[in-house]
Amino acid sequence: MPWVAERAPDGWKATHHHPAGGEDLGYESLSDEDEEVDVNARKRAWARLLAKVYEVDPFVRPKCGAEMKVIAVIEDPDELKRILRHLIKIGRSPPGFDPDRLN
Repeated sequence: MPWVAERAPDGWKATHHHPAGGEDLGYESLSDEDEEVDVNARKRAWARLLAKVYEVDPFVRPKCGAEMKVIAVIEDPDELKRILRHLIKIGRSPPGFDPDRLN
């Protein structure tokens, strides 16, 4: 499929020669220009990908079906450990989480 070969990484292209000399591929070639994508479009695309991978919509509450929204992303490892320790202490640790990983 020529359109797949065009989008492949350079290393793959070097080992898998594909003659794409002047033929009509049936699609518009990708441009190297940076395209600005709307923030809301990125969020919707991310939610769709998560739903595909996990086969559930991660932004729908399982008990009542209400829509959830991301209000924060916690990246600080110490803060994450503090939250996990608290969840373990109150008996609500994430499913499959090994508490020994915190030490």
